[in-house]
Amino acid sequence: MLVLVCGMHRSGSTLVWQITRLLLEGQPGLRNPRDVELKDFAPAAANPDDLLMAKVHYRPTFTEEEFPREGAIYLYTYRDVRDAIASLYRKGRYTKRDPRRGPRNSRLAARRELAGNDLWTSMPGVWIAKYEDFRNDVPGLVRNLATTLQVEVSDERLAAICAEVDIDAQKQRVQAALVVGIDEDSRITQNHITDGREGAWRDTLTEGELGAIELEAGAWLVTHGYLVETKQGKLNISRARRKIRAEAATHTTELDTATPTKAPPTTARRPAPTVVPHAKVWAILLAALTAGTTILAIGIGSNFTARLVLSILAVGFAGACGIIVGRVQQHRRR
Repeated sequence: MLVLVCGMHRSGSTLVWQITRLLLEGQPGLRNPRDVELKDFAPAAANPDDLLMAKVHYRPTFTEEEFPREGAIYLYTYRDVRDAIASLYRKGRYTKRDPRRGPRNSRLAARRELAGNDLWTSMPGVWIAKYEDFRNDVPGLVRNLATTLQVEVSDERLAAICAEVDIDAQKQRVQAALVVGIDEDSRITQNHITDGREGAWRDTLTEGELGAIELEAGAWLVTHGYLVETKQGKLNISRARRKIRAEAATHTTELDTATPTKAPPTTARRPAPTVVPHAKVWAILLAALTAGTTILAIGIGSNFTARLVLSILAVGFAGACGIIVGRVQQHRRR
């Protein structure tokens, strides 16, 4: 079994390490050497009798293949990436003119932390905690870790662990590190404790460094509940939104291409009927002629020939009128 503490730099990962080490104390096979190498992780994860604890921070040379996805518990912590980088500068005692600082190095540092965030959060079953949430709730952090590690912890043990990792105890370890070096169990260094306040980056970062960090991490900051304060940060957010929209559009196009949808069946409709021009006018005219010739035939009296002619005309007009009316009705039914 491998238990790997893999937090973002300066995000409370050492505190998580210490609590985890105390919770696992006495477990069979527990070991936590400082000289452990990446190649040792896979064998430990595959061995149920081994319990290797290790602590790493992301480096650009890391690959996913170096970290086992089975037989491992990943404990990841993060914080406002601006505070993480500012805390690194304070820990290293880098002045504002130090060549290890500046906008370019600050942006590269932010890029490294975000790449680590992507790697660690992709691990199956990873435990994730936000520094700003647990820094003032150590008892809650202990219980949370105990649940993840499947370790029972009594109230007495909980109180003892909290006392072991409180700020006064940590300051004593810093003083001890000045004399005897770093302890393998606590991992406290000589200059480990700096200003842990939320937003302390405002007192550390230059305007250029802040803009460079937010240009790289603006979208990440907003996604994780932090506010951006520069136009560079807002630009990063806009770029991220455009990228998401473009990816969504590409995905939709791929779906349409891969699985063409069948058009719903439609009922064939005949074109609208073309009405014979002036058909109604002709029908009315013929009807009038029919009526007129009929009246004349009746009114002529004894002139048999005239009556016969008018009767024939009336029948003809009536027949023509009937044909036209029939054609109109036939067109309408179509």
